[in-house]
Parts: sequence; C-alpha cells; structure tokens
Amino acid sequence: MFDPLFARAGVLWSAIIDFIQTDRGNIASGLASFTARQLQRHPQLDPGQQKLLIHRFAIEGEIDGKSPLDLFLASQPNLSLEDRQTIANWRRSFVGLFAIVQIFPNGLEVMNWLTAKHYRVQFTDETSQTAMSRLKVGDLIIAQLSQIVGIDWAILAPWVALGRLGRPKLAVAVGTFRQNYPHYLYSDAPDELAAAWESVAVYHDRFVEFFGSDEITLPGKQLQTRVGEFQTWMLERQLETAGIDGNRSLSEIATDSGVTADELQALTTTLGLPDPGASQGQTAPSGKMVAPTVELPQQMRSAAAVTALSHPYWGQMFLVDYSRLKNLLASDAAYLPADLNFVRKCLADPQMNAYVWRRLAIEFPERLPLAISLPEGFANGQSLELPNFNLTTYLNAILTKFNKYLEPDLPDLASVPIHLHELFQAAVLEVSKDKSKPKSQPKKGGFGAKS
Repeated sequence: MFDPLFARAGVLWSAIIDFIQTDRGNIASGLASFTARQLQRHPQLDPGQQKLLIHRFAIEGEIDGKSPLDLFLASQPNLSLEDRQTIANWRRSFVGLFAIVQIFPNGLEVMNWLTAKHYRVQFTDETSQTAMSRLKVGDLIIAQLSQIVGIDWAILAPWVALGRLGRPKLAVAVGTFRQNYPHYLYSDAPDELAAAWESVAVYHDRFVEFFGSDEITLPGKQLQTRVGEFQTWMLERQLETAGIDGNRSLSEIATDSGVTADELQALTTTLGLPDPGASQGQTAPSGKMVAPTVELPQQMRSAAAVTALSHPYWGQMFLVDYSRLKNLLASDAAYLPADLNFVRKCLADPQMNAYVWRRLAIEFPERLPLAISLPEGFANGQSLELPNFNLTTYLNAILTKFNKYLEPDLPDLASVPIHLHELFQAAVLEVSKDKSKPKSQPKKGGFGAKS
C-alpha cells in the first residue's frame, strides 16, 4: 500500500507533464527552445537522459518570467492547499548522480555522489516500485529528486540506470555529470557550493599575484612549466599560511608537533598532498574542500603561443587563438574574408566563452564591431556592415547564437569535496596500476589465432 501523499504526488506530476505536452502556445515554444539548447550544449546526453528533459523543463523552464509549475497552478484554481504546497516544494527538485544505499519495501535510501548527502525516497505507485525493484545496493542512477514532505522525497521523472561502477568508471561518471548538469553541482549543499566559488576567486587572486597580470601569453611548453611553478608556489603559500616548514617532511612535522596520524592525514588531504594514510583506509573529516591540479591541455603544449586568462568567476582559460585574434583587432588594416572567417572560427570555439568576448569588446570597442555583427549575418556566411551597429546592444545575442553561456558555470578549477578528491585519486591510482601490469602473451591456437 502506497502512502496517499506520495500517490497523490505521482498523479499531480503526471498532470503537470500532460499540461506541458498538450500546450500549443508559449509553453510548447519554451519547451522546444529549452530542449534544443540542452541538446546543443550537451550532445552527449543519451536517450534516457533526453527523456528527462521535459521533466527538467517543468522545474528549470521559464515562460515570460514564470515557471511551468506557476502556470499549472494558475490554470488549476480548484487545487487544494495541500496540493499547492506539494507542487511548491518541487521548486527545490534537483538532478543528481545517486548511489543506492538501502532498499526498503516501499522505497530506497540513496546518496548523492556529488555531495555525499543521503535521501529517503518513497515509491508513488506500483509502476515505479516495479521499475526500481531491479536496482541493487551499490547501483548508480541519474535521477531528479522532488521533495514531498519533510525528509521524504520521490523520483517522479524517468531515471537512468548506470549499474554498479568501479572507481575509474565512477570517476568518469562524476565528470560526465559535471559537464551535463552544471546547474546542479552541489545544488543540495549550499555551503560546499559557496566554498567552491570562493576557491575560484582565491585562485584568481593568486594568479594575478604570481604572474603580475590576469593575462599571460607564452609558448605552450613554457606556459606548462610556468603553470607548474605557479601550482607549487600556491602550495607553498598554503603551507606558509598553515605555519608549516615546506622544506621538512610531513612525517617530521607530525612527530615534532605531536599530532596524530588522523590529523596528519586530514592536513595532507586538505592541502591536496599525497595521502600518507591511504593504505590504512583512513579518511579525512567531511565538509572540507580540496583544490584540483590545473594543467595545460596536452594538445596545447606544443603550440607556438597559448594565452592563460584568469577571472574570479569564469576561472582559468587556456586559449590558442587569443593572441592572434588580438593582433588582428589591434591592426588598422581592413579585414579580409579570411580574417572574418577566423573571427567566426573563434566565435564557434567553446573555450572562448562570453567573458573572453566581453573583454575584447572593452579593449577593442571600435574594431570588434567591424569583425562581428548580428546573428542573422552569419546565416549565409556574410558579415553585415551596419553603420549603426551597437556592440553593447547585440553582443549577448551574438554570443547566444554561438551557444555561449552568458553567465559562468562553476569552473573546473574550483575546489571539490574531499570524498570526490579521494575518488579521483583512487581512480587514477587504479588505472595507473592496470597500465603497469605486463600484458599476457596470447596463447597459440586460441581464439583468433592464425594458422
């Protein structure tokens, strides 16, 4: 027997989805735009995750300043106060990568792998119970959780089963989730989200202090060396702030200071150092964040010139074409067709985000408008020469046309919770051990052997 409140929630959610699907006006247009935008920005979404889009739209969508939930409530004046409160709670719905912790006759206990927070989920009907009966403890799913009442939640939308994953594949799944659902990173852990954003601002301040500017251009190989030196310098600053002599081993420091092994392990994990207690299975206290290593992408290390930009919100950007683009904009020469094609190539480059173009617009307010124009001008590959073209007015439209987010997602260099840091370290170690194992020689006469 299902809890009446949860059974009613399932009915209400189905009504909301029907309301969206049967609309032929603004809601339908909003859904089409939302779906197209998500698939364009995240083409790697599999069919199961694509089915989730309409359910995400119910929560994330906006039509003339109102959400689909608001429009549904306005269309149903006879709904009870209890129903309205239930639907209002769904504004807190979020998508997560969940591990099955326990299975109960009427529900599940799941853990959000991004934040290590646990949730109690109840089934809403026999269909959901039957579908989830195939899950086992340790299995992973991508699902949208909706709060019903208090600490009880439900999975009202389609979910995607990933099975039970080893640490390397789990680390990949976490990274893929981060790419596909940036809006939901740490969305159920505001303290961790705030700490992650703060780490980006701190990184920027350190970058400017070390390099003397928020922009530096060097040959790729040389820039990689300098980035490594910068990372070491930041670690030394952390040690110095913590009152630690960077020239002494951590074991010596621990012995002299009288700290315990757990305290030493917590210190090294927090600073992103090798974990001396990993072999004993020790873990660091929860609630702390660890800064990941930032490296120049491998394909850029042989480039003649790579520009590193830093911003307190947009984070770290490595750009191969930025210096050439700046030189083009700084020149007084008339643009050739090849120049305009290069500008369009740069506009299409996902690494050149909205901040990069806003920065160029400030630095080259007269020349940049001559190189780019209204989105319609690119339909036939032509640049429009408009005497009244105002870059400030049209820049966001152009950026949107070229699939740029106008506001930053949490950058990759942001600090991550310790449990994710430990997962990534363990995954790398496991993959490294697998690669170092000698491959066995194929036996003669076996499958695939040639006679």
